[in-house]
Amino acid sequence: MKNFIRNWDYKKHIAAEAMLYASMALVGNAFFANGPGNGKKSSCLIEAYKAMPKKQKCFNHILLGCFAVDMTASYFLLKGLKKIAG
Repeated sequence: MKNFIRNWDYKKHIAAEAMLYASMALVGNAFFANGPGNGKKSSCLIEAYKAMPKKQKCFNHILLGCFAVDMTASYFLLKGLKKIAG
């Protein structure tokens, strides 16, 4: 376990966490999105955001907040574990 902690760095951790939250966002947005053909496709992010249902916006805000808290907490946890593991 000490070797795993010594070899685990912040770049690997950020990549793993970003993949986890990206997959959660894909599944959640597919679940909360409007049905097929209900809205027009837009490349403008502001228009796409305004066209989102309220539940989808709420889900995305909660997910973003959890991501920020999780990354901050895991940074300090990993920093402390690195000191302990030596």
